[in-house]
Amino acid sequence: MSGDSVTFGFNIASSGAYSTAGKQELRGFKLAVKHINNGGGWVTSEKYESPLDGDGLLDKDVEFAVEDTGGNSDTARRNAQRLVDSEEVIMLAGGTSSSSGLANQKVAAKNQVVYMATMANTNSLTGADCNRYSFREIFNNRMAAKALAPALSNEFGDDVNYVKIFQDSDWGQTLRDDMDAALGDIGWAPVWDTTAQVGTSDYSQYAADIKSVDFDVIVLGLGGLDAVNALRAFRDEFPESNIVLPMASKDIAQTAGDAIEGVIGTVAWSPAINSPLSNTFREAFRKEYGSSTGSSKSATPSGPAHIAYTQTLQYASAVERAGTFNPIDVIRALEGYEYDAGLGPQTLRACDHQAMRQVPVVRGKSEIQQSYGTYYELVGEPADVQYACDSDPAANCSLGGN
Repeated sequence: MSGDSVTFGFNIASSGAYSTAGKQELRGFKLAVKHINNGGGWVTSEKYESPLDGDGLLDKDVEFAVEDTGGNSDTARRNAQRLVDSEEVIMLAGGTSSSSGLANQKVAAKNQVVYMATMANTNSLTGADCNRYSFREIFNNRMAAKALAPALSNEFGDDVNYVKIFQDSDWGQTLRDDMDAALGDIGWAPVWDTTAQVGTSDYSQYAADIKSVDFDVIVLGLGGLDAVNALRAFRDEFPESNIVLPMASKDIAQTAGDAIEGVIGTVAWSPAINSPLSNTFREAFRKEYGSSTGSSKSATPSGPAHIAYTQTLQYASAVERAGTFNPIDVIRALEGYEYDAGLGPQTLRACDHQAMRQVPVVRGKSEIQQSYGTYYELVGEPADVQYACDSDPAANCSLGGN
C-alpha cells in the first residue's frame, strides 16, 4: 500500500434519533486513532495485550473520514460506498442503529473492506445476514434478553404480567421475540403489546391505552430519543411504575433525567465497572474531553464510546499481528482472538464474528445522583450469556470465504 498514511471510515449518526449515541461513538473512534498514532490509553497499558506501540500502523499514520447516517439505512449505504470510493478507507466502522449497521456490512462485503460494527444489536448481523468481512463487539438482542431475565426475576419475582412496546423494525421485532422467550422462561406473561415507528415523539396515547390493563412491569424495546420520549410519557402517567429498557445507555439516561430512575436494562459498558482496562479507558476519555467542556458529566464515557474505542483498536491490533493491511489476513488475525476490553476475558468468534462477552445489567439512578456524571448502578456482576455456534442466531450464519 503506497503513501504515508491509511484512512479509517467512521459512518455514524450525528443527527436524528440516535445522534447522542453517534456523537459518543465518534469520540471513542477519535480517541482510538489518537492513541494508535501517539500512544496513550490502552495502547501503552501493560494490561492491554497488543502489538500496538503508538507509532501508527505498519509505519503509516492513521487518518479518518466521517459521515453522518442520520440513523437512515439508505444514507448509511451511500455514505459507506463514498468512504470506500472517494476516501479509499481500509476499514469501515459505525452503525449507531441496527439498520445502518446492516447497510454498512453489505457495502463492506461488496468492496472487501473489514467492517467493525458498533451499536447495532440486531441478531441477524452475526446471524442470517453475517458476512466474512464484518465483526461485532456489542452483544446482540438474544444475549441482552438472557442477561436480563434472572435479574428481573430477582427484582420482581416470577408471577408477573407485563405490557410491551417495541420498535417497528427488524431490531425491535427480534428483541421482542427474544425478550418474550426469556421472560416466558421465568413465568412472566404479556398482557398487552404494540409497536411504534422510529421517530415517534408523543407516547402519551400509548400510556393512556394501558390505564385499564392490569400489569406489573412495562417493557420498552426502544432506542435513542424514542426511548426518552416513551420513558417520560409513562413516568408522567405511572410515576411509580416498574420499567424495563432492554437496551439502555448513558445517552438515553442523560436526556431522560429523573425518568430513568429505577429503570432496569443492559448497557454496552459502564464507568462503574472497576477493572484495569475500564479504569484506563475512563481516565483517558476524561483527560481528552474534560478540559474542552469543563463538565465532568460530559467527559464521562458511555457504552457507545467504549465500543467504538474497542473496535478500532481491535482492528488495528489485528493489522499489526498480521503484518499487512490485506483484509483476508486481517480477518484471520481477528477470528478466534481472545482479549480483554475491561469486562474480563472474551473471544471474537471465528464461526460468526460475534464477541462472546459479558453483559452489564444496570438500574437507573436518581437525578440527584446523576449530577456526578454517572447514570446507572450495576445490578450484580455482568452476566455471562455465551451460546454455541450451532445455536440460534449463530446457527443461521454462513460466512463463506477462506
